Amino acid sequence: MESMVIDSFETKTGIVVRVRPLLPEDAPYLVDIFEHMSADSRYRRFHQPVNHLSPERIWAEAESIAHTPEQVGFIAFADLPGDPGTPVGAVRCVCLGDGKAETAVSVRDDMQKQGIGSHLLSLLVKEARNHGVTKLLATIQSSNRSIIHILNRMPYAYTRKSIGPDTELELDITSFDPELFAKI
Repeated sequence: MESMVIDSFETKTGIVVRVRPLLPEDAPYLVDIFEHMSADSRYRRFHQPVNHLSPERIWAEAESIAHTPEQVGFIAFADLPGDPGTPVGAVRCVCLGDGKAETAVSVRDDMQKQGIGSHLLSLLVKEARNHGVTKLLATIQSSNRSIIHILNRMPYAYTRKSIGPDTELELDITSFDPELFAKI
């Protein structure tokens, strides 16, 4: 799979992360990322408690995500101490038509706040544009400061619409703003 690496970068703590396209056979890696997320991280990502799911249900969901047609996605790996080739994050968008795609980012807890989510989202934006996507959509919990921080650092305009405890986000990936880019 090393031959499929499309990008590599260094985290804020000096760990080298390698990124490749998300493949249908990546369900085990998605399960591994999920298993390394806290109850709070899982709740923020899936908008519901998911701590008591059976292993069969977790695998079925990972298989479904890995096999979703009309998606663009990437998975990131790093050589962690004593655990080479560890999956550390994933990002994807599912094309909805009319230039819109729903997106999601997951990073295992021990690798958060190191720039992985931001980097993966930047790669996704470039690839999504190549697939005719003009707007990335996401529904997040309004209290999810991590994703708001990532979006505030992106060089694209976005809108937020609060709906109860959630916020619908729309990132216009055609609206590159050099002033926003300078913040990265």
